[in-house]
Amino acid sequence: MESNISRNHIALEAMKCIMMGAKRRRTLWNRIVTLFFPSKEVSITNYNSEKQAKAAYQIADAMIKERNKTKEE
Repeated sequence: MESNISRNHIALEAMKCIMMGAKRRRTLWNRIVTLFFPSKEVSITNYNSEKQAKAAYQIADAMIKERNKTKEE
């Protein structure tokens, strides 16, 4: 059965997983604010989009290669 999932779609799903694992950065000011107002926590998520995109496409290429290998067998 021919798969209709493209390389870009696989990379998109990989990018979602990578972004969920991104670390959150809390500044000193945000830490002080959360001491007095716990519900007002503000954080900045660091995304290095170029590296994450490259990693996502590497994952997509590996998945496509594995898919094609199983088709040949």
